[in-house]
Amino acid sequence: MPAPDGGRPLAAVELARGSVCIGDLHLDASDAACADPLARFLERESEAPALVILGDLFEAWVGPAHAKLAGARRVLDVLAAWTRGRRELHVVPGNRDFLLGEDFERATGARLHPHGFVARLPAETTLVLHGDELCTLDVAYQRLKRVLRSAPIAALAPRLPAPLALAAARRLRAKSVRAVALKPRAETAQQESEVRARAAAAGADCVLVGHAHVFRDERLVDGPRWIVVDAFGGARDVARVGEGGGWVVGASSGASA
Repeated sequence: MPAPDGGRPLAAVELARGSVCIGDLHLDASDAACADPLARFLERESEAPALVILGDLFEAWVGPAHAKLAGARRVLDVLAAWTRGRRELHVVPGNRDFLLGEDFERATGARLHPHGFVARLPAETTLVLHGDELCTLDVAYQRLKRVLRSAPIAALAPRLPAPLALAAARRLRAKSVRAVALKPRAETAQQESEVRARAAAAGADCVLVGHAHVFRDERLVDGPRWIVVDAFGGARDVARVGEGGGWVVGASSGASA
């Protein structure tokens, strides 16, 4: 499947039984304890062959400025320990941490998928996305997203002095919260039509996303299965490749991040 920006095709990733998927942790890079729920979860899942993170691992990320903070360093160490155990780590950057880049990959051993990827499970094919790209009625957001993810911004952000970068991230986050609060719910919702279109383009039986923070697991009429996992710490926040070779959704049994 071609990438949405017309770039390289989305990668195909084989996910074996027992692989787990979480998303929307929204970790505070300045809080040294922010990684504790994630660390506990990964200890319980030590037999899983792969971990998928659906985006918004961090509440905000502008590159080196955030990577130096105590919480971020701890998160990077936890994820690096995971991959050192010969386990895979696949991360789809979200709308809060879309500036994750090669430094993050080197520090953690993760493989980044900026536009998502196609997961090959034993029993089905799944298009894995963050989920904000499904909010097609929010035209203003999609326009801003294209600007923020442009090549000039990607080149500039890591070069900003740390105080300026962190201040810009805080202002952008505050502005985003205010804007979302003023928009009708229907405008910011993920759209079934986009789920169907992207699944068809990817040849996928299932679309797995986060972003919405509201659980969903349904088979669309004459269409794909559509799974939205809860934000990490929620009641149904983990999708696991079960013994049948498809996704089974449950709880992480961890404290909220």
